[in-house]
Amino acid sequence: MPRTATTVRGSLSALVLAVVVGVLLVRSAGPLDNLDTYFHLRFGHEFLTGAWSIRHPGSVSTLATADWVPTQWLPQVVMARTEEWFGLPGVAWLSGLQFLTLALVLYWSCRRYAEPLVAAVLVALTLVACTPGLSMRPQVISYVLVVVTTALWLRARDRGRVPWVLVPVTYVWTTCHGMWPIGIVVGSVAVAGLALDRAHPRRTLVRMAAVPVASALAALLTPVGPGLFPAVLQVTSRSRYFYEWGPPDYHRGYALVLLLLLAAAVVPRLRRGRVPWFDIGLLGLAAACAVYSLRTVPVAACLAAPLAAIAVQPLLGARPVVRRPERLLLRAGYAAALVALAVAVPHTADEPRATAPWLDGALGGLPAGTKVVDDAGFGGYLMWRFPQLDVVIHGYGDTFTDDELERNADIEQVRGGWVQLLHDTGAEYAVLPPGSPLAYSLRVVEDWDVLEEGDDLQLLHAPDGWNG
Repeated sequence: MPRTATTVRGSLSALVLAVVVGVLLVRSAGPLDNLDTYFHLRFGHEFLTGAWSIRHPGSVSTLATADWVPTQWLPQVVMARTEEWFGLPGVAWLSGLQFLTLALVLYWSCRRYAEPLVAAVLVALTLVACTPGLSMRPQVISYVLVVVTTALWLRARDRGRVPWVLVPVTYVWTTCHGMWPIGIVVGSVAVAGLALDRAHPRRTLVRMAAVPVASALAALLTPVGPGLFPAVLQVTSRSRYFYEWGPPDYHRGYALVLLLLLAAAVVPRLRRGRVPWFDIGLLGLAAACAVYSLRTVPVAACLAAPLAAIAVQPLLGARPVVRRPERLLLRAGYAAALVALAVAVPHTADEPRATAPWLDGALGGLPAGTKVVDDAGFGGYLMWRFPQLDVVIHGYGDTFTDDELERNADIEQVRGGWVQLLHDTGAEYAVLPPGSPLAYSLRVVEDWDVLEEGDDLQLLHAPDGWNG
């Protein structure tokens, strides 16, 4: 490649990465706007204070009585401790740490097989495809580890070295987020593909096959113990109650970008003739994640990114070697971005997400144990901001039994029998969007009083004698 073209591509790659980092910093520096962030903070505080143990967690509501297993306890504790030490700005900084780490490992995994410009563009596309899941939540750790796992199995194929490091990685993953089985699935698919391709001696393949097996056994040794396995299956069985587990909308921009990533990984391979079984397996897994649910769309993107790098680079020529200045520049940029974020967040993320101005005064003075009906999204914020309240509905479904999830859905959607179900909760206050079916029915049908009102929220109170 001519020196001028190389220089131009290098400059473009630096520009793309600078834009990516800038966007991630802006996204991280603002107030924590994802409502689920707040129930993770509340749960982390429960673990920190000793009110809950990892083997025997409790509940933040008397109306959530499931015997549940914590699958995200380590980041929840880290988030809560960070909030204790540094306030919400510290949690916002953790958000940026997650986002920037994801960008860095994506670049690392793609750069191993492609030139800087290709790697930078793939990082940008992958992050766009991940937008449904990019928030201050432990699931971003899963995205990072999907990239790491895929990259290590690609290296195992290339070098014939058994990726034993994935066993402790899986152990840590099980303490961070419930998507940890995906790492074992990636390993199983990779080993099956290598066996079909006869890419390595049988003895090497047997040792490689031991990695996903040992990873599964490692999950049994975590503080939670064997309960992790049924906990994963339980989440899948309750998917109908949560929009994230519904099918992705392929009219949306993130989904179209994911299709572009998958096409970049597949089409060049098809044009070159026979596709190895290893590639077919991982691409098939990425495609399955792409259609399974909205929540697995980012997983599909993280699987596809390094595979796309491998497919695209041969169209452009030989991959330039990664030299020391590039490594140093990446590390320095990563560190500088985190320092800049640390300087910014005390001024930009020191308050929680914007809510109705009357909310703190109206709910902060309610007695401990007051039952408040709400919607599933806002419940996470309420349980963090007003820990004395007994919140009827929130978004952490593991703490509810199946019957309780059905009850919550019936109440929120004012389905048949909802009035009696709400009576049974004992709730006398409601914090709801004014236009929601439940808020309308409480006001118009059940004559609840409007105590406070804004564009986004209403505070309602049951009429005298409503709960009998």
